[in-house]
Amino acid sequence: MFPRCWAILTLSLCLGCASTTTRVDTHNDAEVTVSFDYRDIDGAAAQLAKSLLASQRLGNDKGKTPVVAFGRVVNDTCQHLDTDLITAKIGEALLASGRFSVSSVFADRASGRDATVSDVRAVRGNTEFDAASIQAKGQLKAPDISIAGKLTQRNVRRDDGGLRIEYFLTLRATRLSDGTAVWQDSCQTVKAVANGMPVW
Repeated sequence: MFPRCWAILTLSLCLGCASTTTRVDTHNDAEVTVSFDYRDIDGAAAQLAKSLLASQRLGNDKGKTPVVAFGRVVNDTCQHLDTDLITAKIGEALLASGRFSVSSVFADRASGRDATVSDVRAVRGNTEFDAASIQAKGQLKAPDISIAGKLTQRNVRRDDGGLRIEYFLTLRATRLSDGTAVWQDSCQTVKAVANGMPVW
């Protein structure tokens, strides 16, 4: 009898503590997290895209739209964070400006490349396909500029025993014709946590 009552009491307590999932209003979200979260990604990408577009050394060739490829952006943090989330935002800004094209052929990871570009060319000579509808040879564009960088995290001990979490995102644009950097910038995001709060 006692075990049964204990099981019912435990179940009642668990049900009483049940929580629900709610949707976050990203336009009015004031919560601060120790992680490099979506607001940090959006803010860093917007800041660096603005700097990139303001550079006088990029996209100055009249009559030509430079092709940009995204190289490796290293994640040197304690978090499992896909840096494609950052480069995708910057790519959106470059395309929206109308001044750049973004390569779907060249990218550091397969997730940044569109395999269909190669797939449609692999059917050349296949009589099941209308030859006139298959892309001609010599049409692919090699990139003019590569953008790569690194996201770094530093945990700094504060005098009160807490921690300051410092994130640094640095990107560099390299002109592929001669291998020289034509733009570089960085931004930082700093957060503080109290003593005793777990940080990974």
